[in-house]
Amino acid sequence: MEQLTATAHDSLLHLELNVPGKKNALTDILRRELREAIVAAQTDPSVRAIVLSGAGGSFCSGGDISAMTSDPEVARARMTILHDVVRMLLAGTRPVVAAVAGPAYGAGMSLALCCDQVIVDPSARFSASFGRVGLPPDLALGFTLPRRVGEGRARRMLLSSSVTGAEEAVRIGLADEISAEGQLIETAMTRARELAAFTQEAKGHVKAMLTENAGSLDAVLLREMASYLTLLQSAEHQAARDAFLKKSG
Repeated sequence: MEQLTATAHDSLLHLELNVPGKKNALTDILRRELREAIVAAQTDPSVRAIVLSGAGGSFCSGGDISAMTSDPEVARARMTILHDVVRMLLAGTRPVVAAVAGPAYGAGMSLALCCDQVIVDPSARFSASFGRVGLPPDLALGFTLPRRVGEGRARRMLLSSSVTGAEEAVRIGLADEISAEGQLIETAMTRARELAAFTQEAKGHVKAMLTENAGSLDAVLLREMASYLTLLQSAEHQAARDAFLKKSG
């Protein structure tokens, strides 16, 4: 694959986002490759659990702002790919552990929180940074975040676009464990093996049951899509997008 590295470790599949020039932003290529790999893993008998990480000291900086468009059909198609990924991470057949180093911003934070466990190293930083570019939270963050940190704290994080470091993330339940320096992937692999232990078929039922018990994921994704398509047309977003591209250009 071009922007996603897939490596087998016994019964584990390690998927590494690898777009170094963009801090692993979710480009069109990466989102398609991610969906392809996670779909394949759902029925691969050699894969009992997945570890998701980012290359180059970053987990994922979020959506690829340079590829965002106000064309509703193109935008809907791009987001639909990620919604497929969300459904498989939250309610699919394989346990998933996120290994987060460096920034997990915007959609990167959302992607991490779709995983069953979130392991961080001391460099990890989370931000629901959507407000900085005039867009709504995506990838089911409105579904996952309140269930991890509570309604009040989730509202503050979503409305303020504040940054949360590794130790604070673990303290408030945003992440589950902090690894020792240089031990992130090894720690995530250990947790993935624990989640993959014993029988396999029941894992998917547990994930689906917990997701359904939390409310309607599909309703959240539909509302998210409607907000996303509306705000892509807003003057605030277009000005923020132009400013970002000018700064990074």
